[in-house]
Amino acid sequence: MIAITGSRRARELAHIIASRGGTCYLAPTVGIATRPDIGEEAEAFIREVVEQGADYAVFMTGPGVYSLISAAGSLGTKEKLLAALRKVTIVARSSKPKKALAEHGVETDIVPDDNTAEGIAKVLKGHDLSGKRIAVLWHGSYSPRLKEELEPAGAHVFESSTYAYSLDLAESGARILGEMGFDYVPPDRGKVLQLIEDLSRGRLDAITFTSPPSARNLFQIAEDHQVRESLQRSLNERVIVVAVGPPTRKALAEHGVHADVMPEVYKMGPMVKALEDYVSRPESPKRTATSPGPTAEANPRV
Repeated sequence: MIAITGSRRARELAHIIASRGGTCYLAPTVGIATRPDIGEEAEAFIREVVEQGADYAVFMTGPGVYSLISAAGSLGTKEKLLAALRKVTIVARSSKPKKALAEHGVETDIVPDDNTAEGIAKVLKGHDLSGKRIAVLWHGSYSPRLKEELEPAGAHVFESSTYAYSLDLAESGARILGEMGFDYVPPDRGKVLQLIEDLSRGRLDAITFTSPPSARNLFQIAEDHQVRESLQRSLNERVIVVAVGPPTRKALAEHGVHADVMPEVYKMGPMVKALEDYVSRPESPKRTATSPGPTAEANPRV
């Protein structure tokens, strides 16, 4: 049985797992909510892009693109923003913001192979950044890393974010995801607590994490209910831990958990294939009760 902690693409991931013979346990740990100060901050960010321009614009996430353009629409500056972005070198962290931008007629110039903040900084630092203006639209977890990397190279970096990750899927976040076409599964604290208990009782073979917040929120809930050490022990000793990419692996490491599996290509399909390869190896450190294809009844099941 394989646990899914993501929300936005939970059913898509469940379908991939099921197509390879696995059974899924849905317990999303992360939702999104628009920030209360979004109007003021977004307006300042949009105004700076429109009025002062930018040489590069970095978009970290699809929902951020949608919510920023929605905010521009509310301010009556949507077309001006899109026109300004069409003159800029666009960097999309992954295919999701690239697709969201394309739907508004904005083409992406760069999608880094390494989609971490460090990878994006490395790509940008391959250009002459002296005097360049770089706009960065973050996802729900802000990091100063890009600013710290790029400003010493001579760039002026201005940043914004339009939503925050949360332990619940607020109505505002549900609206954003709905507009993007995600068939999301909202987080539920009760299901997450049941997940933690089932992990401790050895009822799961593997658990997947598809974003840093999915890992951090799981541990936040465990901390709130005084079961953090039990969770950490279960993940390190009993369960195959799967991370979709380096940022997610790093978030797990922050909580003392080793990721057993991470794909070379940081996407869901390759992630599931990497898990399948792991459990098929006789020498795998962690063996599942149902290797190579977990088939136990899930609770809840997809």
